[in-house]
Amino acid sequence: MPKRKCRFSVELQRKYTCFRRGRDDFEGECLVCRPGTFVSVAHKGGRDLQSHMDSEKHKIAIRGEASSAKLASVLVKPCNSKWEDEVTAAEGTFAFHTVKHHHSYNVMTCTSGLLKTMFPDSDIARKFSSAKTKTEAIVNSVLAPDCLENVLKSLEENEIDYCGISTDAGNHGPVKVVAIVIQYFDWKSGGLQSKIIEMKSQPNESADTIFSYVKETLESKGLLKKCIAFTGDNCNTMFGGTQQDSEGRSVFAKSKSELDNKTSLGVGCPAHILNNCVHQAADTLDVDVESIIFKIYQYFHIYRVQTEQLKEYCEFVDTEYKKLLSHSKTRWLSSFQGITRLIHVFPTVKAFFLSQNKPPTVLQEFFEHELSEAYLLHLQSLMSMFHSYVLELERENNSVVEVLQVLLCVQNMLAERRSHSFMSLKVKSLLKEKREAGFGAECDKFCAEVNSFYDSCIEYLEKWMEPMKEFSCFMWMSLSESLEWDKVGPSIKFLLDRDVSIDEGKCFDQFCNLEKFVDQFKGDDEFIKLQAHQKWTKYFETSKNVMCHSELLKMAQGFFALASRPANAGFSFSLSKERGNLSLDSLRSMVLLQYNYKHVACKEFHAYLLSNKQLLNKIRSTEKYAWAKQRRTEEQSASESVSGISYSVPMY
Repeated sequence: MPKRKCRFSVELQRKYTCFRRGRDDFEGECLVCRPGTFVSVAHKGGRDLQSHMDSEKHKIAIRGEASSAKLASVLVKPCNSKWEDEVTAAEGTFAFHTVKHHHSYNVMTCTSGLLKTMFPDSDIARKFSSAKTKTEAIVNSVLAPDCLENVLKSLEENEIDYCGISTDAGNHGPVKVVAIVIQYFDWKSGGLQSKIIEMKSQPNESADTIFSYVKETLESKGLLKKCIAFTGDNCNTMFGGTQQDSEGRSVFAKSKSELDNKTSLGVGCPAHILNNCVHQAADTLDVDVESIIFKIYQYFHIYRVQTEQLKEYCEFVDTEYKKLLSHSKTRWLSSFQGITRLIHVFPTVKAFFLSQNKPPTVLQEFFEHELSEAYLLHLQSLMSMFHSYVLELERENNSVVEVLQVLLCVQNMLAERRSHSFMSLKVKSLLKEKREAGFGAECDKFCAEVNSFYDSCIEYLEKWMEPMKEFSCFMWMSLSESLEWDKVGPSIKFLLDRDVSIDEGKCFDQFCNLEKFVDQFKGDDEFIKLQAHQKWTKYFETSKNVMCHSELLKMAQGFFALASRPANAGFSFSLSKERGNLSLDSLRSMVLLQYNYKHVACKEFHAYLLSNKQLLNKIRSTEKYAWAKQRRTEEQSASESVSGISYSVPMY
């Protein structure tokens, strides 16, 4: 039977402080001798280390001037000194800095040595030792868990009673990754807060899988009873269509039926509503603009020689060449830039394709169509308006009423355009030219399609806005107009029906104070431009004590728990190709830090580390490494096995 090998344990490192872990668990690296001096402990354990320390080679290294300084930095400085804390804080801050600014962990391999070279007089720089592996371990095992712990702790300390959740999914290589974000209102921390609490791989995106994952996460974080709202995109898995699937086949329906919270609120994605609105309406047109844009893009994108021909053609007709663009498959309004670019070079591109011997049939038919440019111009005119509103919808920390106000603006704008059969001046001028050229029937058909286009937009928008109209009772909470108590009543009833207890008498007295607060900002442009949550934060900051705003705070927490859109895809899933080789654990840790600490500067984080002795000790500890965790798990398993055997031994 082979002899069991000795390992370089934490106890050995504490006893022999001039050694650290080597290339594996069975080696120690001497910090006094030349870098790369590894001593095997597999056979005799600590005696192997002692033998090395007694060797002539080691003693010569100690007598050397450079090595003596290195030895002093290891042995003389006490671990609990302020100097040691500053070194550890520097290593932790650089780990945070690497993640914060989207650097590769490989950068730290160079940085660690570079600091010693650039700042030879600095004790901190000389002691700084955090390359790729250590930096990743600090992020995964220390900073990310602490970040999540701080989020959950703030919910308890600041007495946050209600929160909402939203989900988003992305691909990390072949793995489907789903993130869960909570939203809540905390005026002490600046208002509306959005934090990631989990991100794990899932086998699929079915309603059962997503619901089970959400439920388990909320239970493990102690947030199940606080959660009163769910936000997702508009796919059937999340809501089951405009009627929000009362039969329980969607994630939202399951959350209402299988959790104790039967009054859970659901909010879809408003940006998707506008994207799909234009997409659906564009399908009623005689020309498939989406296919045309993609076909033209592919024609020049794949073959460089064809791009060069177009450049030469542009130069020949004295037109500035601009690269033609495509669009996102999931966001139809992203084709706005592609249409705008095509309009800019339309005469040149049209002449180019019609001059080819055998152009693609679809493109030939499009450019031979007398009103092809009119279709592009009309879509560009409408999409320009939609594009600006989508930017408003995607603004960070919007409330539901602010989103509803934007959608109502779009709805009114479409109704006005439909009533006047609105077309831009360029389109009207083009139609006039075509009528004079004898294409009156084609122009009449185009005008009919424009009206049908508006009708389709309005119909789709009204259908998908219907579930959001229940939140119209909170319109007064935008604080953009003079307040009236009669408008507050429906909001109180809405919350009471959903188990949010409000004392109506106290609420009225507090409302009177709020009314005075809002009136003093009439005509103040700076206050008017603030988002709803910022106005409410400003009010709570000026309030004398909690008794002056207790009921209004409950209303604000219940209302702002409603996320105005799903978890931002950019939040968690800008999964670039460079991150493809990261483990899921590393990716999760990076996303937690980037999203939850997005407003924390590296300088502020350094001060936070210096003030947190416990966190500094965790950064110093070898327990942060994966091999240490694995060893601890193996030891626990072995202990449990031994414990189980001892019970099975008969007692005599």
